[in-house]
Amino acid sequence: MSFVIFLLLFVHIVSLILAKCSLLELTSNNYISTLHPGKICLLYFTKSDTSFFEELGDSVDALHDYGISVAKVNCGNEDSLYYCTKEIACLFRGTKLLREFPTDTLFDVNAIVANVLFVLLYNEMKYITSTSEFQDIESNMKGKKDVVFVYVRAIGIPEHRAVMEAAFVYGSLYQFVLTTETSLLENISRGRSDFVPAKLIYCHCKAVTSPTHECQRSSSDQPLSTLNIHRFLKLMNAPLVAEVSGDPDKFTSVHIQLGLPLVFIVCEKETYDADRETAEHVAWQLLGKAGVATLSRDTSGPYIPGNVNVGVKTVEEDVPIRYLLLDESQEIIDLIENTKNQKNEESAEKHIHGDQETQDDEVAEAVYRDRKRVLPLHLVPSLTAETFRMMVTSKPHSMVLFYASWETVSLTFLQSVLQMAEKYKDALDVSLGRVNCADMNDLCNEQNITDIPIAKIYQSGNDPLLYTGMMCADELARFLMLSKLDLPLRLPTMEDAENYLSAVFHKNNLPYHSFSALGIFTSHTEEVDALTEAGKSLTGFINVAIYCGERASALSEKFGVSPPAILFTWSDDKTIYGVSLQSLTAEEIVHLIKHQSLGVFPEITVENFPSFFTPKKPLLLLFSDSRIGHRDGKSIQSLVRGRYLESYRTGWINLNNTPVGYGVLKRYFGFIPQLPVLVLIQFDVRSPVFALLSDQHLTEVNILYWLEMIKGGAELPIYSLLKHEWKAPLHDYDFLAIMDGTVPDFAAQKIPIKMKSQKVSTEGKEVQGPSASLRGTGPRFPANDKEPGTHPEL
Repeated sequence: MSFVIFLLLFVHIVSLILAKCSLLELTSNNYISTLHPGKICLLYFTKSDTSFFEELGDSVDALHDYGISVAKVNCGNEDSLYYCTKEIACLFRGTKLLREFPTDTLFDVNAIVANVLFVLLYNEMKYITSTSEFQDIESNMKGKKDVVFVYVRAIGIPEHRAVMEAAFVYGSLYQFVLTTETSLLENISRGRSDFVPAKLIYCHCKAVTSPTHECQRSSSDQPLSTLNIHRFLKLMNAPLVAEVSGDPDKFTSVHIQLGLPLVFIVCEKETYDADRETAEHVAWQLLGKAGVATLSRDTSGPYIPGNVNVGVKTVEEDVPIRYLLLDESQEIIDLIENTKNQKNEESAEKHIHGDQETQDDEVAEAVYRDRKRVLPLHLVPSLTAETFRMMVTSKPHSMVLFYASWETVSLTFLQSVLQMAEKYKDALDVSLGRVNCADMNDLCNEQNITDIPIAKIYQSGNDPLLYTGMMCADELARFLMLSKLDLPLRLPTMEDAENYLSAVFHKNNLPYHSFSALGIFTSHTEEVDALTEAGKSLTGFINVAIYCGERASALSEKFGVSPPAILFTWSDDKTIYGVSLQSLTAEEIVHLIKHQSLGVFPEITVENFPSFFTPKKPLLLLFSDSRIGHRDGKSIQSLVRGRYLESYRTGWINLNNTPVGYGVLKRYFGFIPQLPVLVLIQFDVRSPVFALLSDQHLTEVNILYWLEMIKGGAELPIYSLLKHEWKAPLHDYDFLAIMDGTVPDFAAQKIPIKMKSQKVSTEGKEVQGPSASLRGTGPRFPANDKEPGTHPEL
């Protein structure tokens, strides 16, 4: 029996939900029967099925709460009815038409609710566009009602809905005023509004009795939501200053209930009037941010320390009141403001670092984190078109950063340039400047700047060089120092070539120089031209020189190669290594030099990993927390030099220098294993990761045996890269599909799209959807219905 009762109850609840949530469908013949006297109804007249039905259906529940019914009218082939001649939504009170809405005005649930309530509450919510209109409303409300002034960026956005819902509840208590004019907000709040989506200002006009007195204004600093508006209005109606007697720890107020601190002004009997005046002054300054109460020492003496005059009570339980001795009332205000700002910053940091739904761009996150850092901009002065030309023509070496002040990568690179200018100011001997392409667009176009940020190096008599390296201070400084050399260097004698291979030749460029390449030729051949072209393209990155002479064969024999050949030398270990250049092109030589610059068994860092990595070969990495001079490191180095590992890309990571490696190991193992550890990463369909731990002894034999076991399928991977979805942290919106959903074939089949990473480029003219702008999309009026009290300004 109980089961039957439960089943009947469940069916009843489901039927109620379906009855409430379903969108009523009518025809052009019977829709009039739903228009009852005094009842509000929103009807959508249409001849076809569109995606607007989903938004309309979602609004049924929201408008039902305000006694407004929603229905769809299927017109079919009906053309005689006026409402069926076009796709429109109409708002009726009984059979009287209040307003027609074009469908692009009602673009989502928020827009539907906001626009409908905006029509119904035209007396409670006045729309204004000028300061004079606002001043007139303030004057008329003095001694009658307080005024709630609201700015929103556009009609129909979520903030507009929130304030309309508040006006529906509180419209009889306050006079609500709405505007979308940023200039009006700036006149009233005396601040910039470029990035303010919405703002609420409470004007205390009811208590003003004299026409000459101004209404006090209090501004809300919270996002404009229904809950925050209700909370703020509740604070505005709380007593300005409360009076407390007895134990202050047991006292509570609306501020404590809403999570705000409470300030106690300790009053003496002899100075009560002055203390009360101080409390009122502080209360006005902290209105909406903290509560203020007077605490009489006569009635609460046993609970108050002797030498104090202020107490602060917070919302945290079991935290005693903090008593202080302050000299000025401004100190109280500063104390509350600083505490509030600190909490806001902590909340913002937590929001950014802990919630990837809010900030998924790591560069933008870093810029935000460093937003308060004072930068030495004077070290890299901003240039105009005139000062730019003067610098690049009068200075032998100059570097100009082209950037955009609104773009996060540009700001990050600017910080690196400033760090470089400060760190190497005594060594660079290069004039520095910056051009903000957001302000100097013509100059950037003149210099063929198509990507930002970009650093361009200008040298007298030579074409400008583009810096394409890492955006860090040390790498940029190294490039500037090495770019002063006219590469490739021509070495006339055998002695010059031998000096070039030693550290003596490069002592002026140390520590910027660590690797050099020397081409050796007995005569001028095609390989000389190829190396010349390659050397020019490597200017600033790697020193390249050419020795062409009769004694070239004798020099090359020392290192086991025959001309045409190229010798590589590393200044840190004085190793010299030779490779033949026979029949290599300039592009192949550039690739060879870059590859050899990393070394035989290179240390992998964040900076050189892009040059090191290639998906064509498996990655064999040794993770260590020290130098690789121990036995395990020497074993793999011996295999590399013996060319046993030619089919792998080999290197090692010093976790002390590159701590990001700890995160990589933790991802692979779930913990940090005993070091050193050898890891093999294969790049195939499964992308498995294998590991050889140090307790298995990393000898040459064990390493080769382990690699053969992996090839034979006898080793099990410890991790697969496919376990992690390599996609953007946030969902992307397919705006073209949305447009096609509204108007079939509107976008996708007319606009060729090229996708690359997260950037979308379109060919042809820019296409703007029907609801690209929320401004100027107010509801249209019927031509013959000029009802008084409506909103003609929309």
